[in-house]
Amino acid sequence: MGRKSNKILSTFAIILLFFFSCRKNEQDKPVAPPANITNKTFVVCEGSYGNGNSALGMYAIDKDSFYEDIFSAVNGGQLGDVFQSMQAIGDFYFLCINNSDKVLVLGKSDYHLVATISIPKPRYILPVSSTKAYVSTLFSNKLYILDLQTLQVTGSIILPNENPEGMLLWQDKAIICTWDTSANKIYYINTATDAIEKEVEIAGRAPHSCVIDKESKLWVASGNVYKGKPAYLTRLEPSTGAVITSFSFPSNADIIKPAMNPAKDSLYFIAVDYNGNTDNNGIYRMNVAAAERPAAPFLAAKKFQYFWGLGIDPETGYIFIGDPKGFVQKGSVYIYRSDRTLLKEFKTGVGPGHFYFD
Repeated sequence: MGRKSNKILSTFAIILLFFFSCRKNEQDKPVAPPANITNKTFVVCEGSYGNGNSALGMYAIDKDSFYEDIFSAVNGGQLGDVFQSMQAIGDFYFLCINNSDKVLVLGKSDYHLVATISIPKPRYILPVSSTKAYVSTLFSNKLYILDLQTLQVTGSIILPNENPEGMLLWQDKAIICTWDTSANKIYYINTATDAIEKEVEIAGRAPHSCVIDKESKLWVASGNVYKGKPAYLTRLEPSTGAVITSFSFPSNADIIKPAMNPAKDSLYFIAVDYNGNTDNNGIYRMNVAAAERPAAPFLAAKKFQYFWGLGIDPETGYIFIGDPKGFVQKGSVYIYRSDRTLLKEFKTGVGPGHFYFD
């Protein structure tokens, strides 16, 4: 074979390499979902800390399709570093990008970026009226006040403890958990005056999450195993603050992401053993009237596995579980029926941590 033939083959090889490279790039490009999807579940993928690789995913239930990174598909670029949570308010989705110190506002109809709001270390957003929302933050004792009409921060509420975290609206009060190892109280804020009206003591330290059950009783999850504060669940009467019952957990088990089923008669939560053990590691379920916490998981995590995301579809009762796979690769989502039947499994972005049903 002569030099001319070698040159032709080399040129052909280069063309093939370019062709397949282009095809690969096209396949890797994020795809935007169709505009007519009505039954959907958003997957908040945190990404790995410091790498700016978070993503907003969406599972279209009727189409049985997952769109891994709809923000990038629609807007180009990346969300930022550590996508903590999202909240729908009016015509917008509000996305808390924790380590990037910003809240992104997307249009609900097309996911286009509408505004960027600068807030230090935002965690969660709680709408408290048609014109106002609170934003909890990490590493400070401030709860930020957000004007939903101007999309501007108008002030802040100073709390007695740092790390305001989970929040819920009860009657005209915002109940605030402060994930501070010195804290053993939750706080009630008058949403009309933005003033703290009441403090309620709980079992344990470092309250971080709260939900309401079918009997209008408040459940508070607390603890920070990493900092030596064991986990507790406290059930209390929200009007008086009286503790009805509390449940303690082993020192190696973190209790996170509590969620109610549609009937609100069963509480689900994740227990995490970060050392890779199988005891106290998985998804747990307990009746809200139970006198004891469950001894065994409803869905157990495997050895060297732990779960990070948990959500209950308010319509179907399906259980969505996020497996972060160590935050070093694509995560997975598992969808179960309440009888433990696995319905679906699919890959996601890095670190699936929360679900939003819309």
